[in-house]
Amino acid sequence: MEKFRPNPEIPREEPTPEPEMIYHALDRKKEKDVLAEFTPEQQVEIRQKQQILSSLAYFIGKDFRIPVELNQPGAGWHWDFKENVIRIDPKDLLEKPMDYLRFVISHEGGHRRISRTDFIPLEEWKQPGFAFMMNAIEDPRDNNFVAESYPKFREQMVLAYTQDLDFEGKAKEKAAQKLGYQPRFMQAGFEYIKQWFREVQGQEMEMSDDLPDEVKAVVRATIEQAQDSWWRYPSREEAEESEDLIKKYAQVSYEINRDKIWPEFKKLIEADMEDQKTQELLKDMQKDQQGQEGSEGGQGLPQELKDKLTPDEQKALEEAIKKAIEDAKKEQEEKSKQETGGKGGDKKEEGSPSDQTGTPESGSAEAFTGKPIDLGSLPEGLKQKIKEYIDSLPEDQQKEIAEKAEASIKEFEEALNEELQGKLSDDPEKKAQREEIEREQKEKNGNQQSQGGAPVRTGVLPKEPLDTDNLRAYRERLQREINKDENTYEQYRSEVLPLIDDLEADLRQIFIDRSVTKWKGGFKSGKRIDIKKRIQEKAKDVPVMESHSWQRRERPDEKDYAISLLVDLSGSMREKAGKDRKIDETFKSVIVLAEALNRLGVNLEVIGFNDDVYEYQNFGQPISKEIREHMGGMFKEVEDSCCKSCGNEHSETDLGWATKIAAERLAIQKATKKLMVVLTDWKLAESSKHPRQQFNPDKIKKEILEQTDVILLDIGSIAGKTVEQVIEELKVLIEKNL
Repeated sequence: MEKFRPNPEIPREEPTPEPEMIYHALDRKKEKDVLAEFTPEQQVEIRQKQQILSSLAYFIGKDFRIPVELNQPGAGWHWDFKENVIRIDPKDLLEKPMDYLRFVISHEGGHRRISRTDFIPLEEWKQPGFAFMMNAIEDPRDNNFVAESYPKFREQMVLAYTQDLDFEGKAKEKAAQKLGYQPRFMQAGFEYIKQWFREVQGQEMEMSDDLPDEVKAVVRATIEQAQDSWWRYPSREEAEESEDLIKKYAQVSYEINRDKIWPEFKKLIEADMEDQKTQELLKDMQKDQQGQEGSEGGQGLPQELKDKLTPDEQKALEEAIKKAIEDAKKEQEEKSKQETGGKGGDKKEEGSPSDQTGTPESGSAEAFTGKPIDLGSLPEGLKQKIKEYIDSLPEDQQKEIAEKAEASIKEFEEALNEELQGKLSDDPEKKAQREEIEREQKEKNGNQQSQGGAPVRTGVLPKEPLDTDNLRAYRERLQREINKDENTYEQYRSEVLPLIDDLEADLRQIFIDRSVTKWKGGFKSGKRIDIKKRIQEKAKDVPVMESHSWQRRERPDEKDYAISLLVDLSGSMREKAGKDRKIDETFKSVIVLAEALNRLGVNLEVIGFNDDVYEYQNFGQPISKEIREHMGGMFKEVEDSCCKSCGNEHSETDLGWATKIAAERLAIQKATKKLMVVLTDWKLAESSKHPRQQFNPDKIKKEILEQTDVILLDIGSIAGKTVEQVIEELKVLIEKNL
């Protein structure tokens, strides 16, 4: 068995050991057995799709040696992080469209890329419901990472989740069969996933109507923390940079889950445990009653409980137990018939149905395990009295019932985790065994190496991009707006196309044709000599043959210019100035400038601001459909910064701070001319984060002019100006400053 350490790095001052991944060869015999269930034509199709999906898994997971194996038909998909194997469902390969299959394999590859759990203590894994809570939040986190890193995945994600939301229905069926009620923790976990899906579609939070009030309360109390957790993932660049960063992001997400979500989520587990104790007691009653041959109904009820019940309550409980016993018998008889029929032939075996009435398999208390009773069919008062009866039992009996209840909850949770596409949960016992083996191996080898790495505080990572308070909010808006405002940009662009064409023609004259007449020096030969430079060379005794005083006339590339376009997205921009809102004419101006400058190949950055900065197009990034769609979200930023209830602006205009940030980004560009355009209404209301004393706009402007080579193109307030007026003023300023 070969061990391989992915992404080896040069040791740093405090190196953090990367987790060793154990790679297993594909089990060809096992896969051959799986394929034997299909026709030759189906086998060919399965193999072809397996090969295609394997390549995608390698690409997303950045692990080119991870096996992609065929699972048992109908057993689903998951990444087994203990074995480091992705297992795919051959049945889905035949029945589901390729976009769905690409989504699921990308999802599993994403787990391989960013999901880490080795730092979670064993005692936390053992808590009922903890693994399911982690799964319900880790799956959205994984999807967010892959969708941001590989935009094509976003379209497939929507398709797959729209077509494949029936896994919740399957889980509810299992709950009814195994538990006799819908556990609250399960409903909360699925609600997190629903709210995440609404979020990435740009929809407002809206609770499912059928949720119990106590589940709604927990989800409402923790949804912001869940969002915070599932937006805590590395960028594609950070994931490629180091395993240490991947692990730190995963640890912060886990700590949010543990400290902010689990205390509330655990309340649902505790309530479910009380219901399960009731269920375990009722199953014991069934078992007792089934063991009393010829007894009349009700003899399975403990006398102490009967004394607490009214006649109607006792009757309801007796009927529920009787129905459960009858249903269990019917299921057992049906199963027996199927097994007998499956053996073929007319041979009558011992213990045929007619002879089995008194056999242990069908009638004894030893074999009868009891069938869950539909707790929803019992009156609330009756259920409360049953719970009070359990609390009155001796301590050892209470403990026995509690242990049975916990075992049932854990068994059901394991089935739930199988339903989720990304099976994150590890088996606690196997994890403990591995840890014990590792400890013994270290002691044997005398390995005293300590586990490096500084502790990570909950919700905060040491690297600056992770510490930014509004990083999550920005990512949320990015996800929402790409989907929601995809047509806004195109609608406005169609209105201003003539202006774009005119501006392109005018700027081409300014940026390119005029610059043809310029001469560039520093050459050993050329069309003319720079007399001043040659005199300086002669003073230094530089021979003519080594002179660099010659000049050439060159046509500079358009990218000799770098322009930063800073756009005010504060709440005041939604106010009307004339017949239109200020943001309407401003947005048209942004489109005209962005389209014309991109056509000319000018290095352009477009960023918006209020009390934060929002990137729309970065320097060196060509304009694209995705960037245009993202720009369409500017309207939503303006709407979000103004309270819909009171109309007051709660997201202020930090013009000085934003101008400083934009100027710093522009100053580091390699360009001969650096221009900054600010489109704002100059309605200032600095936030407490960026006070005017520190970021006074006039002071910042003066510092930029004195300390940098950035040229500020100031057209004053855009309030009341049409797009034609804004573009004309900017064109004059550009011509004047070049």
